[in-house]
Amino acid sequence: MNIKCFICLLLGMSSAVTVMSQPATVAGEQVEAPSQDALVIPMNESAVSVVYDPNNSATFTEDGIKATSDGLTLDLGEIDFDSDSYNAIWVEMANVMKPTEETGFDFYLDDMLLEPKTDFKISQEIPHLDSYASDKEPQSGLYFKNENVPIDMISVFDVRRDDSYGKITAAVAQGVLNQQKAEVYLVYEDHHLTQFEDVYGKQGVNWKLQKGEYSKEKYAGLATIIEKYKDRFRKMILWDPSKEWTWCMAQMICAQQQGIPVTSEIKEFFNEELKWNIECEDITDKWSTKLEAYQWAVDHLTENCHKTLSFSAGLRSDYLTNPWKIYDYAAASKGFVFFLSNSNPDEFNMIQKICRKMNYQPGSSTMGYGADNDGDALNNATNPYNVGFMVSDYYANGSFWCSFPRKSFQQRKGQPIEAQPGKIYVSLVWSDGDNVQFDSNQMYNMFKNAKGRGEVPVGMTMAASLQELNPVLLEFFYKNLTPNDELIAGPSGFQFIYGDKYNEVNYEKWLEINRQWMETAGFHTGCLWNTTDKERFGKYMRTCGLQGVFDGFSNNKERYETGKDGEGVVCILQGTHCWAEGDVYKDLVSVKPNSSKPVFRNVYLIAANYGGTEGYERLIRELQRVESYLPNTYEFLLPMDLCATLKCYLEKNGGGHE
Repeated sequence: MNIKCFICLLLGMSSAVTVMSQPATVAGEQVEAPSQDALVIPMNESAVSVVYDPNNSATFTEDGIKATSDGLTLDLGEIDFDSDSYNAIWVEMANVMKPTEETGFDFYLDDMLLEPKTDFKISQEIPHLDSYASDKEPQSGLYFKNENVPIDMISVFDVRRDDSYGKITAAVAQGVLNQQKAEVYLVYEDHHLTQFEDVYGKQGVNWKLQKGEYSKEKYAGLATIIEKYKDRFRKMILWDPSKEWTWCMAQMICAQQQGIPVTSEIKEFFNEELKWNIECEDITDKWSTKLEAYQWAVDHLTENCHKTLSFSAGLRSDYLTNPWKIYDYAAASKGFVFFLSNSNPDEFNMIQKICRKMNYQPGSSTMGYGADNDGDALNNATNPYNVGFMVSDYYANGSFWCSFPRKSFQQRKGQPIEAQPGKIYVSLVWSDGDNVQFDSNQMYNMFKNAKGRGEVPVGMTMAASLQELNPVLLEFFYKNLTPNDELIAGPSGFQFIYGDKYNEVNYEKWLEINRQWMETAGFHTGCLWNTTDKERFGKYMRTCGLQGVFDGFSNNKERYETGKDGEGVVCILQGTHCWAEGDVYKDLVSVKPNSSKPVFRNVYLIAANYGGTEGYERLIRELQRVESYLPNTYEFLLPMDLCATLKCYLEKNGGGHE
């Protein structure tokens, strides 16, 4: 019996494949060398060939093969298992890491692993609706809006060469200038210029990118802004970078008093270079401690702060190399600005004191990002006070894009296929689109420039808040959808909350707001995290108006509920987080088909790592490899179609699925 055999390396090799990485175990004994009767397969071109090597890393040397690709697969040729001339097969290998279940070698027969295929099964491709515009009234009232103005009133400034202090000062200045009308736009990075051109065309016709020449290049963009708008500012606010809380205080004072924040160096530059010597309020020693400063702000500034918006928008440890960009929207909206750690008890209490003083109602949001290592955990402090979270630290020009008229959108609903036993039905979802900074940066670049988009069905998480916050951006995604794209809600719908932590009295009010915003954003599926309470999760499913919910905490495997309109709503596990090429393959081959019932699976692709402009090509390579591993088994659907298929199957067959 001659059977073709393969060896698959679970993680990449980086040394010659010439020695055993550890002694082989045979019948409980350690074997250091092949027996006299073993068939030895040498690692040379005459004996083996490379089947899969995504990095094109494999080279044949005198010692054997050297390669670094994850999942490197070698064809060992045909082996006669009925032969009497040998009693074992010996292949010598070395790996820089000691083999484990995660880092080792697998062997396959030819009926288990075939030649790589270039196709995979897309179950259906259905055209989108004739129009993505909905006749429903878009949601409103939760985000700051200003007045849109004609192009001849808009000034576009280049701050790409400014240093971090120049950039963050320019951002606050922009926000103050844009409080009434969206007159100022800043170009921090090349794609910000592209986004402006998407709407207004190339520069040189109706507008020109502005940047003057000054003695300090690091303040040139900022200085160009100030030269044009000197008379619009009433005072400078001097803050101290060594006391980071003074930056938050300066932002709020500037927003309410038409000021501009300055360091001592920037103040001196304005005085000497621009001959600008307006009043300067020094707050560098106004408070002894951080908490004293925030107590002062609670006592003196909250009355004039935005009633639904706050900002966790201080100076993170990397601000000198990678400054945030949310500051303009904070200044324009006059939202309360803080940067306090949820993990510090005193600072946690101050966050909650701010929320109590502001008396935020359901639908209120904190924008920016959590301090220190808190990140999303800011929800622990704010959710009990009706405040959700919207990651937006690197969201630029919010005070400009919010000026466009609100819009509502629509997508086709998910359509089922007939689920068959022995098949594995898979949907794929890009992560992090609930974060508006991802929508305006990574997701935008992927939709605009990524090769391979549209060749495989993938859902992209998106912020429903964009219908008011930045309708131009949400329309960009809708305009460019292919039949294999779907926009879905990220955690936890229109804003991110910890369902287990949200204010108990107002949770149902939040659910209704959430339903309305997702409906007019056009979403039919979404993700829900941090909601382990079964009853709260069930309420979410019954009220969300979606066809399906992806549970990010593995709490509800294939749950079925009846929604408000009487239609079934299903829950599917959100699935494995895939960070690098190879992760999708490893996850999907771990799912075994069942000859008596279908299997349903979702895979969660981390946009920041797995994505980028090469993300779709990376994904396609993995799906081709999955098809080679187990042909005619996996079928790929958009998330809404997978949910519709599971719903239909459950209603016909009950629990006969996995």
